[in-house]
Amino acid sequence: MSLLSVHGMGVRRDGRDVLTDVSFDLAASEVVGLIGPNGAGKTTLLRAALGLQPATGGSSLRDLAPAARARQAAFLPQSREVAWPVSVEMLVALGRSPHLGPGGMNADDRAAVDRALDRMEIAALRHRPATELSGGEQARALIARVLAQETPLILADEPTAGLDPGAQIATMEVFAGLASEGRGILVSMHDLGLAARHCTRILVVADGRLVADGAPLDVLTPGLLAGVFGITARFEVTNAGPVFQALSVLPG
Repeated sequence: MSLLSVHGMGVRRDGRDVLTDVSFDLAASEVVGLIGPNGAGKTTLLRAALGLQPATGGSSLRDLAPAARARQAAFLPQSREVAWPVSVEMLVALGRSPHLGPGGMNADDRAAVDRALDRMEIAALRHRPATELSGGEQARALIARVLAQETPLILADEPTAGLDPGAQIATMEVFAGLASEGRGILVSMHDLGLAARHCTRILVVADGRLVADGAPLDVLTPGLLAGVFGITARFEVTNAGPVFQALSVLPG
């Protein structure tokens, strides 16, 4: 079942094309990594697909009414700033906003918040002011807010940035667990090792165009890595799973 369909999407800003003719579908049970160099258009693609950025072409999310879209897809932006000293529990509970009735939070909403706190392993922080958390803890709390929304689809813009290695792996394992339950995940990232190991599929954006779409082993080839990122790397499927290591920058 398709959870997101993007057709011929283009974005033009300040007289230049930021995205050109991007098309793809994302199905249930997929963890799709969105990778590309800095400035390639990854954030613009996520925002345009959600209808937060004016664009040409079509998106199944952009065409929904705002309330329906909020029940279909949750979005984690790059910005990790928490402006108000609300408790972690209250911050995560904001993810329930699209589902609340006139009476406010009910037992189902509170259970969703508890599940999100548990998944991100921050239940012990629930009563702490979110502004007093470390940067990594705030990032995990904001991911938990997205999880509490309990939408079929999650779009996350660099969710592992600023997390320690253990939290990075744990976050990608959470996404994999959600996919195994039938959800769909589209996640932009720069760590190709995490993408190779935890994504079922990878989209590569370069110069505003979708240049590759497929399984990690089929996409992260020496030619693509050289042409898009200017690097060499080693990619093996071992008994412990896929292992990817960037090795060197190519000259010139």
